[in-house]
Amino acid sequence: MNSAMAINEVPVLIAGGASVGLSMAAELGWRGVPCMLVEQRTEVNPHPRANAVGNRTMEYFRRWGVDEKLVNKGIPADYPADYHWVSSMHGRRLHRLSMPSYQQLVEARNSGVADPMAEMYWSPYLKTIVGQQHVERGLKEFVNTLDVVDKRFGWVLREFEQDDEGVTARIECLQTGRTEQVRSRFLVGCDGGQSLVRTRLGIPMSGRSSMARFVSIYFRCPEFMQAHDFGHGNIYFPLRKEYRGFLLNWDVGTHWTYHLILPEGKKWDDIDPKAAVWALLGKEVPLDIIEVQPWTAHALTAEQYRVGKVFLAGDAAHKFTPTGGLGMNTGVGDAVELGWKLEGVIKGWAPEQLLDTYHIERRPIGVRNTMEAADNFDKLYSVMQYGLELDAEDEAGQALRQRLSDELQRQEKILASSGVLLGYRYNDTPICIPDGSPEPPDDPRRYVPTARPGHRAPHVWLTPETSILDVFGQGFTLLDFSGQQRGAAWATHAESLGVPLKLVDIDHAGAKSLYGSELVLIRPDMMVCWRGDANQNVNTILETVTGRAMQRTGLAA
Repeated sequence: MNSAMAINEVPVLIAGGASVGLSMAAELGWRGVPCMLVEQRTEVNPHPRANAVGNRTMEYFRRWGVDEKLVNKGIPADYPADYHWVSSMHGRRLHRLSMPSYQQLVEARNSGVADPMAEMYWSPYLKTIVGQQHVERGLKEFVNTLDVVDKRFGWVLREFEQDDEGVTARIECLQTGRTEQVRSRFLVGCDGGQSLVRTRLGIPMSGRSSMARFVSIYFRCPEFMQAHDFGHGNIYFPLRKEYRGFLLNWDVGTHWTYHLILPEGKKWDDIDPKAAVWALLGKEVPLDIIEVQPWTAHALTAEQYRVGKVFLAGDAAHKFTPTGGLGMNTGVGDAVELGWKLEGVIKGWAPEQLLDTYHIERRPIGVRNTMEAADNFDKLYSVMQYGLELDAEDEAGQALRQRLSDELQRQEKILASSGVLLGYRYNDTPICIPDGSPEPPDDPRRYVPTARPGHRAPHVWLTPETSILDVFGQGFTLLDFSGQQRGAAWATHAESLGVPLKLVDIDHAGAKSLYGSELVLIRPDMMVCWRGDANQNVNTILETVTGRAMQRTGLAA
């Protein structure tokens, strides 16, 4: 690289500024860690793409105040969350799934009655149906408020090389052609499925590729809801093979995306988008095509999430089929976990060995989630193999529809996926301390609230407006359910180690029962890392959960 170039120095360089890159910048900036974000687009991609912000992702966004920007940006909060499996939009409905609206969640919260084992109380949110462009605008607005983030929209990473001390990169302004050199301690590649960072590192991906090819038709049609008889829906799944795909609603029924699975041998630009929508509806209605894009469904995970000073996150680390809405949500989880670990190392309260746990913890989740999305796709595609017989009036047609309806009831995890989004766990990590409690099942449909170390700290309403998640600090949080301030000694130990720790006394019978111990230690990413009583070696616990024990033993990924 040209050594004569002016050099910018920053602790973290983030390549790519879509939802995951913006989340990476948001997490680091929220933590006061200086970073530079490089994104080739000057404006957010207007195509909606992902349509579901998972409940875990909304919990992260809640900490940044971004959740409030999204609740009414897509489907109105008081609209029913209905999903329909249909032969076509002019045919028959085979199955419907109805879930609570956001407004119903709020009303249930204010009722004062809560059951932590019921889905409505597993999180302050269910899925929030909103286009990815709104997510990215909300994140970008937040990131623009963070002075420690150097925002380079309209810039792109061209090349990089690393050494034992950090990474030297060359970035280019696409408008002017001007290039600059950036010296960073760490580089995070959030640069998408065709990642330059992953490619230059030579990291292979494993799993399943090219599962299906799609054309995505984004359109506006004010008369759409009057053109069919199924009523409001967040998503419609047309099952007849000539129409098969997904139809996503973005608002009150005016803006839509039709993801049509391309037949073998058909190219995406062979498709007449208006004709495709009209064929699905069975009639011609006024509509405007906003944008048409091709894409391919995969289930692939990078073999390594870290090489030296460089990390992968989001689509750079894993490629999904969208069935289940897991891709963007998994990527945001990557960013939040990596963020606190980078903070610990950069601010000096954790050793660099802590960063090895990013791969240890997140790659198994990438494999789990890509395989779950692929299983959803396989099951859905298996009922998309029929033509006119799906609408037949005769006894055979009725029998076929009943058989498929029974099968579709078993496929509801494609939408009701809180078990995937909330029930992930880090079992084989050196920075969580097992307590010997039994592991709950990892069921994609059903989440089992637990404060077992390695699991997400479970939500419970302390008041109608305050989740227990709201009292967690930016660093570690020690929840004290003893009523006797038995966690007081932890503050001294944490201060001596330089570890950020917040002590919180909780006087709530339901939360105490749910968390299962008088003391529970929460990581900065809202995961439980230890629980027990006051008769423990606090220094040993803190050294373990911050990675210092790894430094002492030389353990690495």
